[in-house]
Amino acid sequence: MTETTQGNAKEGESKRWSLVWIVPVATLLIGGGTLFYHYSQQGPAVTLLAENAEGIQAGKTAIKSRSVEIGQVEKVTLTGDMRQVQITARLHSGMKKLLYADTVFWVVKPQVGRGGVSGLGTVLSGAYIEVQPGTKGVLPGYYTLLATPPLAAANAKGLRIMLGGDKAGQLSPGDPVLFRGYRVGTVETSRLDTDRQEMIYQLFIAWPYDRLVTANVRFWKESGIAVEMSAAGLRVQMGSLTTLFSGGVSFDIPSGRTAGNAAENKAHYRLFKDRRTIQDSLFSRHLDYLLFFSSSVRGLQAGAPVEFRGIRLGTVAKVPFFLPGVTDDLHTHFRVPVLVRIEAERFINGFGGEFDIQQRLQDGIKRGLRATLKTGNLISGSLYVDLNFYDNALVLPEPVQVAGYHIIPTMSSGLSEIQQKLMSALDKINGLPLTPLLTEATGTLKESRRTLQELQTTLHNINQLTDTPAIKALPKEMQQTLRELSRSLKGVQPGSPAHTRMLGDLQRLDQVLRELHSVLKNLNNKSNSLIFEAEAIHDRQPEKAN
Repeated sequence: MTETTQGNAKEGESKRWSLVWIVPVATLLIGGGTLFYHYSQQGPAVTLLAENAEGIQAGKTAIKSRSVEIGQVEKVTLTGDMRQVQITARLHSGMKKLLYADTVFWVVKPQVGRGGVSGLGTVLSGAYIEVQPGTKGVLPGYYTLLATPPLAAANAKGLRIMLGGDKAGQLSPGDPVLFRGYRVGTVETSRLDTDRQEMIYQLFIAWPYDRLVTANVRFWKESGIAVEMSAAGLRVQMGSLTTLFSGGVSFDIPSGRTAGNAAENKAHYRLFKDRRTIQDSLFSRHLDYLLFFSSSVRGLQAGAPVEFRGIRLGTVAKVPFFLPGVTDDLHTHFRVPVLVRIEAERFINGFGGEFDIQQRLQDGIKRGLRATLKTGNLISGSLYVDLNFYDNALVLPEPVQVAGYHIIPTMSSGLSEIQQKLMSALDKINGLPLTPLLTEATGTLKESRRTLQELQTTLHNINQLTDTPAIKALPKEMQQTLRELSRSLKGVQPGSPAHTRMLGDLQRLDQVLRELHSVLKNLNNKSNSLIFEAEAIHDRQPEKAN
């Protein structure tokens, strides 16, 4: 019994450790090791959100950094709300060091933009995703996949500036930032600030040019070709070739100013229209004066200069200037109020700090200082305000102040004064009794013709008389006298030069009188027809009988 039991035990042990199990166990171990090696060598997974998946394919689209492949797209699906595309990508082992909060992903594909043509290498190979490594921040749950490359890296050395503008579309992302024509930065973003109700542009000034941006610099819109027609004349300004087609923004320190303190990051500045308006912005202190014009202010606009004998003293602020107490003068005296600003900083440095411009203006008004409107540009009709002394304006015609504003008296001048004088002269001409004079001149011309005919008859009779035998029998002295008289009369007989000239003069006189009659007729109908074209007056046609 004992031997039998031991034999069965040995036989069971040999069946339990059969060599058949070696193959599946080895296969399991190899597969497990392979899986462990695969997952241990895998890099981190990245989730990207995009507006669309154009050019992105799962299992084909590569992820690169500086033209080196570091991963691949594994899955492309829609998000749960169906509003965006969710892209799952896997990076290679060791690439986790590239992922930070400021890491940027964007799609590289063929594009044509202001900077030229880019991404031509993807025409055959297909689009890929480029990675700009980050340097700081906690790894987020997802990244936004950009359609275009970033204009400047988040960690790039430089300075970012915020510009405030009044109009949209003045600047676009990618426009150059220039300093005296040299490109030193780029416009990054543009957005509308609903709280300030203005456009906000973000600029990036690259290192080492960021030191050029100080607290007192001014930024202005740089356009390709700017044409301006104002009271100062026609100004044509052409920018550099960089901004000829796309535009841009320039900055510099205003003339006459020194560099200020260095600007802070994300500091706010104002975007000016052009470089000329920068100089005007320097004169922040001013004295406000009111002008009342009885003539038309058409052509006078805000921003027009206020000058004294060609030297600019200030700027026109508002045309017309509506304010309670000011518009009363417009209602009663029919005069247009205009607000001007006398900017003392324009010339106070040359006279010293003790120069009192307000007192000087008051003294000048007592001596006959008056404001007039003058034409600055005949083509555009732009007007400007001119201050000067007039001998016939020594008496103040109006009060010193209105509604708290000091008054500068005005006078009519320029084209309006010439027009008034011309109209007065035409009225005097129209009042002259020219019709009786014309009738008398016509009668005189007819009498002159009758006298000429009588003279011709007398000459013919004298010629016949000198050929008679009775005249030949007269003494020689008398015959000689008659011959000389006959010779003198032949000088004015028909066909002679004197007779021809006399007839020509009489004909021209008749033509002048006829033309003068037409002019006087027009003046009677419209006294200003010498300046403005008069409408043709047709004779009345008799109405048809019913």
